[in-house]
Amino acid sequence: KIGKSGIEKYLEKALRGESGNLKLEVNAYGRIMKEIERVDGIPGKDVQLTIDSRLQQKAFELFGEESGAAVLLDVNTGEILAFVSAPSFDPNLMTKGVSNTDWKAWLNNEKRPLTDKAISGQYSPGSTFKMIVALAALEAGVIKPETRTYCAGKMFLGNHAFHCWKKEGHGHLNVVEALQHSCDIFFYETAQKLGIEKIADMARRFGLGSRIDVGLENEKAGLIPDKEWKLRRFGEPWQQGESVISGIGQGYILTTPLQLATMVARIANGGYEVKPTFTKVKDKSTIRKIDVADENIKLVKDGMFAVVNIPGSTAYRSHFDYNGQMMSGKTGSTQVRRITMKERQTRVLKQNELPWKYRDHGLFIAYAPHDNPKYAVAVLVEHGGGGSSVAAPLAGKILREAVMLDPTREEVR
Repeated sequence: KIGKSGIEKYLEKALRGESGNLKLEVNAYGRIMKEIERVDGIPGKDVQLTIDSRLQQKAFELFGEESGAAVLLDVNTGEILAFVSAPSFDPNLMTKGVSNTDWKAWLNNEKRPLTDKAISGQYSPGSTFKMIVALAALEAGVIKPETRTYCAGKMFLGNHAFHCWKKEGHGHLNVVEALQHSCDIFFYETAQKLGIEKIADMARRFGLGSRIDVGLENEKAGLIPDKEWKLRRFGEPWQQGESVISGIGQGYILTTPLQLATMVARIANGGYEVKPTFTKVKDKSTIRKIDVADENIKLVKDGMFAVVNIPGSTAYRSHFDYNGQMMSGKTGSTQVRRITMKERQTRVLKQNELPWKYRDHGLFIAYAPHDNPKYAVAVLVEHGGGGSSVAAPLAGKILREAVMLDPTREEVR
């Protein structure tokens, strides 16, 4: 038996070792007379994976009947502690042959249990992308910490209206407050001033838009668009309105949950280019520092702390305080259907009024503890209806479990 997929296939050569050899002399009746030569085999290497079975089981159980993915990383090494795609299936059935009934049930399940959503699912990142836009704008000097933008609930580019999720608007906000309240208008205007090239450059620095290559099959690269890509793909120039919607992580942008976990880990650790891995990291000294000012990362982290820990913010209901250890995070929701102008003028249907497949995807990315980050998580709930309602509580419970099980927690107390 050999590894046919996943980690077993990726590490097949290391795990298998080398076979031995034995030469025997036998008589005409097949009876062994003597041993001529013996070459002992070389055992395969022992490989210690980084997955924590307790966190893996907890994360999987938390999904219940939901469909989606969760990736939990050590922010200082990139070691993958939990890696969940839900719903799943029993891989043991594969060893003896899957029945036609089981196979058809998997194929026809709209929640796609055969797809590893953590690496193969490509989704608009929605508002979780706003940290990238904020960092790019701060680095480019397009905005400063004190820059304030007025949100009236919508803005116009030509005769086209771009709407904030909060119909009545947020009023005047700086970048920390814009992250706290996830104001769309702030990031529409910032992205318009910034341009897609600077946004794309920052996104790539933080792990978006290319395969991370953790050794699993079918990993997708996602997509971080720029002017050259648009011209090559469609033969058309980039439009200003496309920069605007890129400011809130929509349009052409696609990411995987693994990439989002990488992004938030690099923000949490202060801008170090950790790479997710399933095997232990022995030398952290080779991890490169990303060329981003510490004060700009701190501003973004201040906004993420406010998202979770200030009453009235988008994820306040999911905050926790475990012996003074709290999490910071960012919600995100991405539409899978277009809201018509007629619907906006009458009444936009609530998520629970829509069929499951037309509900928004819910996202939440977070890290903990807030003041000494160790763990980063990305959670995506397909058609969950919103990041704050479904994904944030789930992510909060995963992070709280990680903090509770932390081997150094006694030192924290």
